[in-house]
Amino acid sequence: MPIVLDMAALFGLSPLGVEVNAALVAPKAEGSFKAAWLTVAKLAGSKAKNMLNYSSFYSNFGVEDSADDDSIAPLGEVEHAEFSLYWLCKFVFCTQTNKVTLEFAHLADYLAQGGRLALGPFLLGHIYRKPHDVVTDGMKPKHGGPLWAFQFWLQAYFPELKGAANITDTEPLANAFARAPRKHNTLTSCYKFFYGLVERTGSQFRVCLARLYPLFLAHDLSVIPDGEMENDLKEIWGSFLVASKAGAEVYLPNFVARQFGLIQTAPLPPLSTNRLSSFRADVAQQHGVAGISFQLQKGMTFLTITP
Repeated sequence: MPIVLDMAALFGLSPLGVEVNAALVAPKAEGSFKAAWLTVAKLAGSKAKNMLNYSSFYSNFGVEDSADDDSIAPLGEVEHAEFSLYWLCKFVFCTQTNKVTLEFAHLADYLAQGGRLALGPFLLGHIYRKPHDVVTDGMKPKHGGPLWAFQFWLQAYFPELKGAANITDTEPLANAFARAPRKHNTLTSCYKFFYGLVERTGSQFRVCLARLYPLFLAHDLSVIPDGEMENDLKEIWGSFLVASKAGAEVYLPNFVARQFGLIQTAPLPPLSTNRLSSFRADVAQQHGVAGISFQLQKGMTFLTITP
């Protein structure tokens, strides 16, 4: 299954930065779409929900160009956040409701204001949730979620499923896969392929580990350097190997640390009663989410890296 390292190599998403959770607050209140929406919703009344449909959202919040000289109107932070929210809902997380959801409003605000977010683990959690939904609810035509990201991961580790791609070391892998000619794989052919798959070579499992892009992957992750890079490298490995979102997403990469040539440690204990589930942690308040984040960061502090 995908790991945080794959999110970096495939999509260029950083494993480092501020953790994305319900306790996330944008760096400043000015220019916040979440704050502006409260005023808009109050004025719109019962019509507010209809404004979140993709077409309505675009027409209501898009910046109008000048009718005189076709110049583009300048964007403020609110407009930037509105675009980010539209893009996240429609093209990244592919909401099942086919409309903008305010669940990602705080994330859009943070991105619009230049915040550094750990988007890799966040997208990974959503990728894990979708196969869970498919298994528990059955395959449905309108399943939302970033299944597109899971398809790119399959193409990376099982190149037999994709067309010929021109891969370079100056961009994320998914860019090259998106440009490649589409290869149509039927359900029957996929089933036969995986059913008859006996083994994979070591190089096939090191597709993303051997990448030189993004730049932080160009470092030799098997050696702990001296100096300032040691803390950065430790944080990178910590984001890969310390169990994240315990109780919120079943993602325990420390189980497979040995695949990276590292000591395989015991996992952190569950941090909520919501065990063996891919749904959200059993917390009702923001301080509860912040408490989980603190415990995970504390666990990362004591991470011992042994090449």
